[in-house]
Amino acid sequence: MIMRASELKPGHVIRVEFGDYDNWQSFVVDGIRQAKDSIVHYRKYDTAKTDISFRSDETVEVIADETA
Repeated sequence: MIMRASELKPGHVIRVEFGDYDNWQSFVVDGIRQAKDSIVHYRKYDTAKTDISFRSDETVEVIADETA
């Protein structure tokens, strides 16, 4: 399912192109923080955490919901 970054919630599993071209990775949204013109999502990837920023109107592919 495709949704706007502003609609993401903790527990959503998203799939994004990360680092190199065509390097698709899955992340679990662990937390969300509103920044000036963007939304910063704290994500778990295996055991490491990383921050990824999106514009609030940017679309993201959600592949699962760990809270469901």
